[in-house]
Amino acid sequence: MRNKHGVPRSRIDFLKSVPILEGLPDKALAKLDSHLDEVAVQPGHQITTAGQNAYETFIVADGTAEVRVDGEVVGETTVGDMVGEIGVLQHTKRTATVTATTPMRLLVVSSREVDWLLNDPTLAERVRDNLQRHLQGPQPKG
Repeated sequence: MRNKHGVPRSRIDFLKSVPILEGLPDKALAKLDSHLDEVAVQPGHQITTAGQNAYETFIVADGTAEVRVDGEVVGETTVGDMVGEIGVLQHTKRTATVTATTPMRLLVVSSREVDWLLNDPTLAERVRDNLQRHLQGPQPKG
């Protein structure tokens, strides 16, 4: 079943479960979805590498990955987590190395799309509030 924006309802519902996107209207999520790429990666694939430039962020659609900071494991991703967002959102280099531990499906969000969310006057406040809560969370994710 598709919503009125032509995006499968299950995809919109999934995007609503991503903490940074929580509470955004279906229309905004449908627009974002139209710009997402989906990639599959195998165990051992480095999704992000600490110290590298950040041009995109990833939403975990399936599978898990470990998060390392300074070589130490600091967490594990789950479905719905965003990976690599800190470097993109703060316009800095990657803060963590994230490596797939299982086969994964990732939704790729370009920095342009993240900028659109932060610059759209009707969405920016909600995204910034969600981002602030997220960044105060217990672990960095890339």
